Amino acid sequence: MPSTVPTRLGRLGVTVQEGPKPVAVLWHSFFVDSHSWVRVARALTRLRTLVLIDGPSFGASEPLRRRATIEECAQAAFEVLDSLGIRRADWVGNGWGGQVGIAAAVQQPRRIRSLVAIGAPTSPIAGRERRDLAAALPLVRLFGFRGPIERGVLRSVLTPRTIAIDPEAVRIVRDGFINTDRRGFVHAARSFVLERPSLDKAALAVEAPTVFVAGDSRSGWGPREAQAVTDRMTDARTRTLHGVRNIAPLEDADAVAGMVREHWAATSRR
Repeated sequence: MPSTVPTRLGRLGVTVQEGPKPVAVLWHSFFVDSHSWVRVARALTRLRTLVLIDGPSFGASEPLRRRATIEECAQAAFEVLDSLGIRRADWVGNGWGGQVGIAAAVQQPRRIRSLVAIGAPTSPIAGRERRDLAAALPLVRLFGFRGPIERGVLRSVLTPRTIAIDPEAVRIVRDGFINTDRRGFVHAARSFVLERPSLDKAALAVEAPTVFVAGDSRSGWGPREAQAVTDRMTDARTRTLHGVRNIAPLEDADAVAGMVREHWAATSRR
């Protein structure tokens, strides 16, 4: 069961899965919580002790009560690590978690040994994705995730194939958002999605060895867009996942775990 740790963004749910040292931090994508790592964590605990953090308004964390920033999420993550007596860690983030990892690697570069950012756009949200979320938020605040809104979220983060053949993945995603505090969810969505600025400049300042993992079934942030960023970074490269959308740790856990293990091995050889 997760414990909670007080931070500047409220008490955050934290689960520690014991494995060998060193430590890796895992922060999930938006709409889901730390349970979305269940399939990847099985493989990674053979190599690391894992610290799984629920972002504000999700999982065991308290609802967000104000507008906040990606940078504050990174500061809150360091407060979690401080509370656990952890000075340095590898960072693995999906979506929102990858963006928080970028901010963390810039804020305290000596504390982030390596970074894996999975499906984590550095560009602001735009186009239909932005319009759909902005239109849905007032309805979510009034009525929660009902009918078309629930189905729309699932279609936006999972491929049709996953929805059709993987009920466990659908359940994990659905459980991640369906019972969130409505007001807290709206604050989080506005703070970390709708109003998220460009992270391009921050990405270029990252010193830690980095891998951007991009799925080829996600519109607006695929391998080409990721490569355009990693080509300009100090020590970074892009890897491609096939047939996944936003929640790659559920849709292709084996490939994600393999890419993370490969990156850790390459980092440790330096």
